[in-house]
Amino acid sequence: LLKHVGGSALLLLLSTIFALVLAEYIFRAFEQLQWRRAVTSHQHELYTMLPDSPLEFALRPQVARENRIPKTGAVWSYRINSDGFRGDDFDRRSQRQRVVFVGDSYTFGWGVAQDQVLPRAVERELARPPYSLRIDAYNLGVPGYNTVQEYHLLAQALDRYSPSAVVLGYVMNDAQPQQNVHVRPSIYYGAVRSWFLAFLKQQINQKIYGGEPVFASGVNVHDADYVRELKAKTHNWTAGHNAFVAMAALCKEYAVPFIVIIFPSYNKPFTDRYPFRPIHHAVSQWAQHAGVPAIDMLDHVANQDYRLLRVVGDGHPNAQALAQTAAVIAPLLYGVLSDLPLAKTAMDASQLADK
Repeated sequence: LLKHVGGSALLLLLSTIFALVLAEYIFRAFEQLQWRRAVTSHQHELYTMLPDSPLEFALRPQVARENRIPKTGAVWSYRINSDGFRGDDFDRRSQRQRVVFVGDSYTFGWGVAQDQVLPRAVERELARPPYSLRIDAYNLGVPGYNTVQEYHLLAQALDRYSPSAVVLGYVMNDAQPQQNVHVRPSIYYGAVRSWFLAFLKQQINQKIYGGEPVFASGVNVHDADYVRELKAKTHNWTAGHNAFVAMAALCKEYAVPFIVIIFPSYNKPFTDRYPFRPIHHAVSQWAQHAGVPAIDMLDHVANQDYRLLRVVGDGHPNAQALAQTAAVIAPLLYGVLSDLPLAKTAMDASQLADK
């Protein structure tokens, strides 16, 4: 009898394990199929999905669009060039030093005119005395990108554009997963071992507990409490940190100076109660450990009225805020560029034309 009971228990255990493994396999296959369908049916005027790239999505080349800010009715426009970035086509035959700006919507210049974006403001700042230095600033900012995506973009840009320097614009939500297109399942479930179990936990939370996270599913979702993510050292935060370190190492490998701008949130008063100071401190520490110069713009906007530095009805930095940032970064960037011989950054014109 004991042998019979033991045999039955073992059979039940093996059957349960087999059923769970099968359920996991079927669920993963279903999620991948659903995602592929989302890729096929995806339609957006600005974004195109990249199913086989860690970038996940990119801007559609040659798109010209006029946007209206709903709360104010203000109109602004942008154009995406043939390389898939905001602005005019890059002049690859130019012999001027090139500075690549990487970031999200802050770098892209969401809500401001093309001649007001940060890269253009830096160009103007460096062109006037006391610098009198002409550069070509490439705006590679993509709205919605996080630090992981920015790393993969930079890995492509270093070979493609041979920049003299790289400037990263870090924003408070840069550790969060992108939300612009359907998230790849391997990223959504990237921090859990069992996709199926994570799904079940989510369903229990939703159906029984009214959406309260009673059971931690571990899925990679956007968390508006950015400081909590830092303190908990979540998967998202760790991935962002690792990507930052990889960007610094990549620039060092290519012998390209790497500069970081830490942007404040322009939706919060710049007082002692500003909530994101721990993130500013953490990213500053990242830069220090990596030997990377960092400019924390929170130090330069202290006691200013944040409402005068943001796009009204939107919250992104306005033209005044971006011009202020350009004025702050210009001396550092000038010092970096003036130490680099032009021959180091300018490729043969015929080679550039072929890229």
